[in-house]
Amino acid sequence: MIIMTGIFFPAAGVETVFIPEEISLKGFWKFRIGDDEQWSAVKYDDSDWSQIRVPARWEDAGYQGYDGFAWYRTSVVIPVELKNYALVLKLGYIDDADEVYVNGKRIGKSGTFPPHHVTAFNALRTYPVPGELLNFGGQNLIAVRVYDSHLEGGIVSGDVKIFTDGSIPPFDINLSGEWLFNKGLQYDAETAASIQVPGAWENQGYADYDGYAVYTRKVKVPALLANQRLVLVAGRIDDVDELYINGRFAGQTGEFKAHYPETRYRELRNYVIPPGLFKAGEENVIEIRVRDTGVDGGIIEGPVGIITQEKFRQYWKMKRK
Repeated sequence: MIIMTGIFFPAAGVETVFIPEEISLKGFWKFRIGDDEQWSAVKYDDSDWSQIRVPARWEDAGYQGYDGFAWYRTSVVIPVELKNYALVLKLGYIDDADEVYVNGKRIGKSGTFPPHHVTAFNALRTYPVPGELLNFGGQNLIAVRVYDSHLEGGIVSGDVKIFTDGSIPPFDINLSGEWLFNKGLQYDAETAASIQVPGAWENQGYADYDGYAVYTRKVKVPALLANQRLVLVAGRIDDVDELYINGRFAGQTGEFKAHYPETRYRELRNYVIPPGLFKAGEENVIEIRVRDTGVDGGIIEGPVGIITQEKFRQYWKMKRK
């Protein structure tokens, strides 16, 4: 059963508009042990799958002693009133590693699968959901691929829901999603691994890593945008960072190479980009170099995207009202 809680706002022409703040996903999901990439697809027929309660250990649902891969699937209607809001999928705690898909597209992962298995059983799963993937007002498929190495397995505990995280800037280019990641300070195409942004790198196969890393994303910027003053919003980064565009330094937060670096993880990164720094109509390389000194590291929280400075100003004016 889907439960929505929220608040009411007045709207022109009607008495009120209901804005859901969260949609509970607790209850029965479709479930199957094994592993097949087709199981993330929207059109896949899961009518013969078993049902399992979420959250709960799969051992308590008749799969005692099972270690390995399994998939969960459920569908949910996202109200059209949430179209301009940042949405987050919360999946509680999963034992051991997982990948999450919305309408067939991967939106995040925690831990790593065999042959280089790394558990993330103690990581709270919170995954931003890109609005462009959603069918507002209609059904949306959520599929979760899980690997358990031993003991209990599955979506085992915690709150399971979709909730609003406030309104999001009207980005011209949304940069949430898959980036390339290298340890150290240099991008290396041969060793780069995919990583979800935003999200702490500890939950994506780099547990206990402290030090330098570089995030890389290639993006085409239309001429209309490239010739304007832009803002690159890079979310919250733990701890300090430097931004480069096409190899040129574009900004920093904190003293990147100080002997005792600052911890600036509470600050939202908003970097003003002058006209012409992005090459119009061409592929541009964005690099965010990060230094983490302890606990979580990386681009840990959104929003992340590119927006014109004028739109950015108007957005914050509206936020303050």
